[in-house]
Amino acid sequence: MTDISTSRSGYRAFTRAAAVAGIAVLAIVMGNGTASAGVDNSSSVVDARGNRVEVLQGDTQYQVVPPLDGVPTSVEFFHNGYAGVNITGPNAAEFTGTKLTVGYQIGYPIALSGATIVLNSPGLGFVIGSSNGINLGILPDPSLSLNAGTNVGLAGDIIPSQELDIDLAPGGITTVPLLENQSFDGPAASVRMQGVHGSISGALGAVTIRPYATAVTSRGDTVTTYGVPQKLN
Repeated sequence: MTDISTSRSGYRAFTRAAAVAGIAVLAIVMGNGTASAGVDNSSSVVDARGNRVEVLQGDTQYQVVPPLDGVPTSVEFFHNGYAGVNITGPNAAEFTGTKLTVGYQIGYPIALSGATIVLNSPGLGFVIGSSNGINLGILPDPSLSLNAGTNVGLAGDIIPSQELDIDLAPGGITTVPLLENQSFDGPAASVRMQGVHGSISGALGAVTIRPYATAVTSRGDTVTTYGVPQKLN
């Protein structure tokens, strides 16, 4: 869970609840499998009924840029990539209520008082439907035609640009969820992030980011995969 200072817990809880729903440009696609894009890391577990639940991440790209504020204790980056869940086995099509969480772990030696990480994104397109295993990716324009699969539709409005502002712990690792406990039915789902902008201020020493993805089935089987750590300064 995200570390949040006690004095600002009420405000942070509200901010997190509002921002988690639309912090990145995301597309949820449900079908018979995730996209055949480049896979960077994956992990899996086999449940008691013989079904294999796999969580994976891919197309991961980081662009580290000089911080606009010019402060030595600031770092700034952009992130693209996707996370997905594949369920295979005798009962794969019967799965309901599987929950997917994606986010970052931010590591640093020491954080000054008031240190924060701010994440910004463009709008959000939320798509569900049968895509025959094709990841529809990003929907920058809700009027675009969806021809990659069948029975695909826009589920919800395009959410405006979001900002998530989270306090850093004094030192160590702060976990920052982008999408938390997104529930889906069926054997697969994928989330694509494009143009996530992060700015970290007040962290002393080397700052490292690591993306993660976790799936929890309705029966409680849990699997998490972690991406390769990326130094930001």
